[in-house]
Amino acid sequence: MTATAGHNSNELTENERKALFFHHLRKRMEHNANLAEINAEKKADAKIAQADGQVIGDIDYAIKALNADDKATVTDRFIAAGEILSWLGLTPGFQSDMFRDRAPAVDRIEKDGELAGLAGRDPKSPYDTGSNEDLAWMRGWDNGQQIMRDNLEAAMTKRNAAKSGDELIQGGADDGDPFEMEDAA
Repeated sequence: MTATAGHNSNELTENERKALFFHHLRKRMEHNANLAEINAEKKADAKIAQADGQVIGDIDYAIKALNADDKATVTDRFIAAGEILSWLGLTPGFQSDMFRDRAPAVDRIEKDGELAGLAGRDPKSPYDTGSNEDLAWMRGWDNGQQIMRDNLEAAMTKRNAAKSGDELIQGGADDGDPFEMEDAA
């Protein structure tokens, strides 16, 4: 017997199950279409980054490191890789403690803030507002933003000039208009 209106059964009818299935199928298909579009944009951005001399694996590694909950695991993995390379004779005299962070805590916090500023994250420190740690993080965030403001446009201009084969022409002393036409009369 199938459930009808007013029936106490909580079982779905075949058509209800079908409707629910296709509801979720449509949502999933929409997500897949959005993913395809995002992946195409990501691939195009990767080609631009490679043309700018960036290694995509390095960018992906940096993203994973920035998003890692436990930064020590990132450092530990790096140290383990260095040790393995030394075992294989590919790096001379690797010292496993060479890359351990010995900077004071406030300096590390400021560096974390700078990375957040460079990555375009919100200016919200994870520390108590007004604390020394908060102030250090915010100083770092401001510095990261300043680096982006001061250098990104110049880097993009140079990159675009190199792509088009143009040279950046710097003006010399003001000797008047170098393209001034003389009267032919």
